[in-house]
Amino acid sequence: MQRVNYAQLSLFSIYEYFLLLSPGPGIVRKVAAMKSRLAAMIRIPPYNLGSIAHISLMKFSRTEDDQAIIQRVTRAVEGFSEFRVQLDGADIFHHGRTATLMLQPVDSDAITSLHGIITVAFNHHRSIRPHITIARNVAHEELLKVNLHDFDCHDSFCCDKVTILKKAVEAPHYEVLQEVPLFSEKFIDTTVFMKADGIPFPAAIDRRRIP
Repeated sequence: MQRVNYAQLSLFSIYEYFLLLSPGPGIVRKVAAMKSRLAAMIRIPPYNLGSIAHISLMKFSRTEDDQAIIQRVTRAVEGFSEFRVQLDGADIFHHGRTATLMLQPVDSDAITSLHGIITVAFNHHRSIRPHITIARNVAHEELLKVNLHDFDCHDSFCCDKVTILKKAVEAPHYEVLQEVPLFSEKFIDTTVFMKADGIPFPAAIDRRRIP
């Protein structure tokens, strides 16, 4: 009987998928500047400097199945309207021996609702505390040196899509797999009616963006 090498039974590579919300470019630049300023003030893990501003929704690992994941997210958010996120300044989230310096939203209900319908779609129930990370896994004694007001940001941005990132487990960086748009009232269907024998009927559907 031929011997089986169980270490080689896995025919499919495992990938990490990361679902998140992206703020506008202005906030991304501000958070990047905050990271650099913080690193000049205190000791922070270096990977914080390379992380682009975002709000995390869900992260999971599985065999590669891009289209199924895109379709599942698309179906889950269908009809979910875009919404505005107003930031409420800086705060510190303590967890164990370290803490996270972050920007928190004034109202996170819409984010929590969006997260909820996506987790149901993936049967991946886990609560979140919506925020934009400035730096994570920072020692408590280091953050005691920081004046939170120096990192306040009260900007707002329109959340109009869910971004899906993907990477091989052993890969160092994620790549954008897909951006799934949320419902926008800026897009409407206008129907042009014509008459045939006195009975109106739709002649054409014109999808237009209203400025």
